[in-house]
Amino acid sequence: MNKMKEYKQDKNTDGSELVCENDCPYIEIQWQIDNIFISNAVFKLIGNPNTIRFRWSSSERSLIIEPTDNDDVNGISLAEWSDASGDLFIDSPMFIDEIWQSGEWDKSLNYSIIAKYNVPSNVAIFDMKEAVATENIRYR
Repeated sequence: MNKMKEYKQDKNTDGSELVCENDCPYIEIQWQIDNIFISNAVFKLIGNPNTIRFRWSSSERSLIIEPTDNDDVNGISLAEWSDASGDLFIDSPMFIDEIWQSGEWDKSLNYSIIAKYNVPSNVAIFDMKEAVATENIRYR
């Protein structure tokens, strides 16, 4: 999958809905390699934090990425884990499996989700019900 196109705020909303063009804030969940790809645009969206944290809700089928403090024991340091482009790959078979079970997705495909930005909370929200199936392409 090519990098999604840039995002812009949809003029018909309060600014929390995003429409893709270039440099879109999205994640791609890849079953075949137990991986979640997070575009660096997600980090730009939430203010380029040094550390992020995931909040997963299986009942809501949503993943939230939020900035957090460097000393957060559940935090992921972007300086340590992101690649040269600023993108991040999270390898977590158990987490991927939990997401996959909630969505009952085809394991031969990848699934991409565009972020919705919650301004008051400064978080990127990924609704698994809005996932779009894509070909299974290895990034690494």
